[in-house]
Amino acid sequence: MHPSGNHIDAEVDVRTLSVALLSGTGRMGVHLSAAWAHAGMDVRVCSRRKEKAQQIVDALLSGQGYSTGQIMVPPHPCDRPAPSASWRLQAGRVEEAADADVIVLASPFHVMWRTLEPLAPRMRGKGKIFIDLTNPWLNTSAPKGPRGQTLPPIPKAEPQASVLFHKTRFNDPTSSWCHAYRHVFWMLIHPTGPNPRCGERLGVELLGDPRAVAVCTAMIKAHGFKPVIRPGGCEVAPRYEISMLGRREKGPDAPPAAGSDPDGLIGPFSASPLIAVDALLEKAARHFR
Repeated sequence: MHPSGNHIDAEVDVRTLSVALLSGTGRMGVHLSAAWAHAGMDVRVCSRRKEKAQQIVDALLSGQGYSTGQIMVPPHPCDRPAPSASWRLQAGRVEEAADADVIVLASPFHVMWRTLEPLAPRMRGKGKIFIDLTNPWLNTSAPKGPRGQTLPPIPKAEPQASVLFHKTRFNDPTSSWCHAYRHVFWMLIHPTGPNPRCGERLGVELLGDPRAVAVCTAMIKAHGFKPVIRPGGCEVAPRYEISMLGRREKGPDAPPAAGSDPDGLIGPFSASPLIAVDALLEKAARHFR
């Protein structure tokens, strides 16, 4: 059954999904775009500057990967058909995200609603699926107050989780929401599967509405990771938000810390330390290309 229907089969064929990353030219957006395209999904990298997205897409479709700043998608193997012949990957403007089945919120949190809000009238009532990647308390570029003071990422009167914040403001009972990929280093997501630096820690934590969780579960499995589904729906999302110090909610009843629970969750500090060496070597290698 099509993912925008009222029900969804337990097993989702990801090859039937059209996925738009909004905005998809950042670290997680680029790495996930390549992984999802390699898994057979119809993927659109959406940006306010389509030419920037097109440059990324052209590099990925050439098989050479894409490496700039902290984005480090490696070249794809040469013993398979050229990606351009098999990947359904394209660049698009932000407005084109409204046509996809699955919309991935990939902008920094403090600008995400400003990006999504103008598109909402075209999306409401159409059963869209949203995957929220935004990390309010790991956002280092959030604006300051008028006196330079640090402002709370989410106002105290709002739901203290990005997926609840966006879902509440979007205000559409036909849509389905989940949050995922909060603990995963983007560099661990390669087009053909997990970076070997993951070791055995291949879990991706997710939670949310059942239909969105079913779709996101299939998308996670499709590029070689293991979904770790937290019960309770979007309502429990505040318990699973993280900061640089781990879970924001502390105490004996708080969820297990990333990287310490027994179900294979990848935490931001639990990948092999050699991932940092890989990053330094990749940045150094750019000077000789």
